[in-house]
Order: sequence, then structure tokens, then C-alpha cells
Amino acid sequence: MSKGKRILVAEKDEAIRELVAMRLESRHHKVFQAAKSAQVLRFIEREAIDLIILSTDMEPVDGKLLIQVIRAKSHLVAVPIIMLTTEDELTEIMLGHEKGFDDFIVKPFSPLVLQIRVDLNIAKTQERVEANALTHLPGNHAIEKIVSKKIKAGEKFSVLYLDINHFKSFNDHYGFQKGDDVIIQTARLLIATSYAVSRDGECFVGHVGGDDFIVVTPPELEDVFARQFLDDFDRVMPTYYSKEDREAGRIRVENRRGEKEDFPLMSCSVAACTNLYKNYTNLREIAQDAVEVKSFLKSQPGSHYLRDRRSMPIRKVDEAVHILEPEIKLSSRHHKKIKTDPLGQLLLDVGLINEEQLAGALKKHFETGQRLGQTLINMNLISTRDIGRMLEKKLKIPYFCLADWQPDARLLALFTPDLIMRHRILPVAVSEESMDLAMCDPFDIRTLDMIERVTGLKPVPHLALDDEFEQFLETHFKSSEKATS
Repeated sequence: MSKGKRILVAEKDEAIRELVAMRLESRHHKVFQAAKSAQVLRFIEREAIDLIILSTDMEPVDGKLLIQVIRAKSHLVAVPIIMLTTEDELTEIMLGHEKGFDDFIVKPFSPLVLQIRVDLNIAKTQERVEANALTHLPGNHAIEKIVSKKIKAGEKFSVLYLDINHFKSFNDHYGFQKGDDVIIQTARLLIATSYAVSRDGECFVGHVGGDDFIVVTPPELEDVFARQFLDDFDRVMPTYYSKEDREAGRIRVENRRGEKEDFPLMSCSVAACTNLYKNYTNLREIAQDAVEVKSFLKSQPGSHYLRDRRSMPIRKVDEAVHILEPEIKLSSRHHKKIKTDPLGQLLLDVGLINEEQLAGALKKHFETGQRLGQTLINMNLISTRDIGRMLEKKLKIPYFCLADWQPDARLLALFTPDLIMRHRILPVAVSEESMDLAMCDPFDIRTLDMIERVTGLKPVPHLALDDEFEQFLETHFKSSEKATS
């Protein structure tokens, strides 16, 4: 049996708190009990906690606010938090899932369910500890485990081996701190790409060490992932060089012989292997094939992606020639565009920004996690109206500008302030049969259905920008609240 953990149980209901503590202590965990939010704060200051079970209805500070306090403390950033909630709070909890907790349990609950959830979250923590210290991505052990699991389950998958070309010369020239920044940025780009190509968590991103990364994807996502990542990598990485080096397209670094040598700007090689045509039995076999593909790619200038296709069934003679002598142009940056153009590319295509401005904005976007559109606005490169028009073109949904809109008070009175703020939606026009709605998420089908049921009118969604929506609330709701208080 694994060693017991130190668990904080924060629940104002004594009967529930005692039930949880009894179950956990029977599993050899050390349990700290808190009935008030002030006790929670004292425990997290003086005790090393491995897991927190936190009720939403704590007093005087509720559990949702307590999470923010807990996550603000650096030593508790990775500590898993399980929320205890009631069924009527479930919708609010799910909408707030990005706000810091890892899991939730609905009251009343089975002690067995509690035990399972605790064990699962402790296991997650152990995986986090095995993560790379710099990027916090899963390391070798986790990578090997996920590949072995897929092999045993008979799943089809692809493994991408990513290696930064000329990283050592950059590191030598600009120093270790800048080198670490590049590694962290590469990790951010990989994570962003994984979310972009699959929001269902189908892409696993790992860090072998140094400038070597691994991505495990379904075979059908391999190509899109590699190409999108390389597009972003090649746009962002030049911003880490000085303007002079960037314009020259190279840096001059002293080699081992003490002589000055020219090195190109960093690029990336992506070597892919798949078990579609070859039965791999372990990660070592995959790595051996990937090394051969990667060595070929690194002999070519620039960033490239290539799948090892030597085990593919050959149907035509020209396919055999292609396998023996791969055409780099077919698998390099000279590829056809991904079907969905990102906002940055749309702005680039219409001439509102240039390549250098987009590269700088992407760098800040990946560093801060702020939306690309807001980053471009903060850099004074575009306006919110530019964003709205581009998204209107991309999403095929009409854009409604809230910036200068002066609403009729009777329109706003159709919805309660709570409904407006909760669903981020505003009524902007009403006819006998329909209602025009400004929505931050115009694809929110549930909200549209709910509005139609309540009003009996056909809802017509329009796109509202988050920043304009927030400013509208600040102007028309917060001010009215102050006036009535």
C-alpha cells in the first residue's frame, strides 16, 4: 500500500466532514479538518498539504473564492483540489472549471466514490512530480507509459519527435537564460497546438529533455499538428534574436576550435512514426526509426516534417521511389494551408498587419496566455472593429459592435442582469417573430434554445467581442448598481 497523504478537508457540515475524514483515515491518510474558511487559510500556511477537499459553501468566504487564495500561493499551485458541491450548483461549477480546481463530487456522495476520486487525483499529482522541471511537461517515464498503454490496447497512433535545429549555437551566443526561454516557448507552442487541433485531449505532449520533445497523436491528426506547430514555430522563434541577427538570417559563434562560424536561425525537425503499417512493441523501436528520419531532416535547411513511410504498402512504382528518396518540398513549409485559417493569418492576408508584427504578437500571446486578438489590440496594431470584421468573415456570423451602441432601456429590461452576465448575452433588437442577440459565444445552442423557450421568439445570434462586452457591462450595469446603492 502506498504511503498515506496529508489531506485537508474543508466542509462546514460536521457530519459530512467527519464522514470524509473517517474514510480517508481508514486508508492511512493524515487528515486536517476545517469548518471555517479562516481555518483553511491557517492550515495551508503552516502544513504541507498533498490534496485539498473543499466545499463550495464555506463561510464567511465561499469555496470558489478560497480557490483563488490557494492557487495564489506558489507551493500550492500543483496541489489537487476536489470541490464538494450540490446538484443545484453543478452548472456554475462546470462553467468555472478553469478557475483552479481539479475535480468535483456532488453531495450526497458514496464513501467509495470519494475514495476513488482521491486516489485518482493523488495519482495525477505523482505524474506531475515526474514532469520536466523547466517546462512541467510529462517526462520520459510518462511518455513511455502512454505509448505502452496504446500498444497494449491495440490503438493506432503516431509519435512525433521534435528537435530544435541550431539550438546549441543560439544558447552559446545568447546565454542559458535565453535558451531556457526558447525551450519554454516551444512547450507553450506545442500545448497551444494540441488544443487547437483537438480539444478532446487526444494529443499528448511530453518533454524528453533539452530541446527534444515528443507528441503522441491519433494518425489522422499527425499531419495537421506538425504543420500548424511548424508555422507558429517559424513565426515566433526569430523574435528571440536581435534585429541585426534576424535581418542577417544567421549568427556568428565561436566553435570548439576557437574559430568564428556562421549558424542559421533556429528551425525545427519533426520526425513522425506510426503503427498504421508496422507493429511496434515498445517506444525504443519507435525511437530507432525516428532517429533515422530525424537525421535526414536535420541535413536539410529550415523546418521540416516527414513521416517514416518505409513500412507502407507500395501500390505503385512511383510510391516506392518517393519512399526511398523523399521529396522535402512535399513535407516542408511549402505545403497546402490548413483548412481553418487562424485570426492572425486572416489579418495578414488583408494587410492589416505584417509578418514581423504577427510574430511579435504570437510571442506575447503564447507567453501570457492572452487571446491573440487582445494582444494585437494592446500592441496598437489593430482595433476591436478589425477583430470583429475578421471574425465575422471567419465564423460566418454577423458582428455586432457594442462599443458605441446606446441601448434602449426597455430592451435591456427584457433580460435580468444575472442572465445577461451569466450567459454573456444581450438583446439588441426585437421584432414580432425574432430577437437579435449579441453573444460572446454565438454557437451556444443551449442558451439559444432557452431564450426561444422563454420568449417564444426565434433568436438570431450576432457575435459580440469579450472586451466590448465587459466594457458595456462596466458602463451600463456597474454604474447603475452604484446609483441605486
